[in-house]
Amino acid sequence: MVTDLTTEHPDKILWRFLLPMMVSVIFQQLYNLADSMIAGKFAGEAALAAVGASYPVTVIFMAFAVGSNLGTSVIVSRLFGAKDYGRMRTAVTTAFIACVG
Repeated sequence: MVTDLTTEHPDKILWRFLLPMMVSVIFQQLYNLADSMIAGKFAGEAALAAVGASYPVTVIFMAFAVGSNLGTSVIVSRLFGAKDYGRMRTAVTTAFIACVG
């Protein structure tokens, strides 16, 4: 199913993309908060320090994933706008293979 996002008002489209991203960020923060609380309460200070030290590594992986998705979306958007669906399908497939790899 192909949804043409160029026909609606940009504000509606941006809100449609913003809300799921904000929910995912909230869940990430809640996970980090719960992880810190559980490690601090049941495993001690060393475990809490390990959770705090590992958070930047998690952020690096998330930044890489977001950057890859943004780069892919630029290519796919340009191909979709040009109505070059064959190359667009190839770009999406390549992005999925790179993500799995």
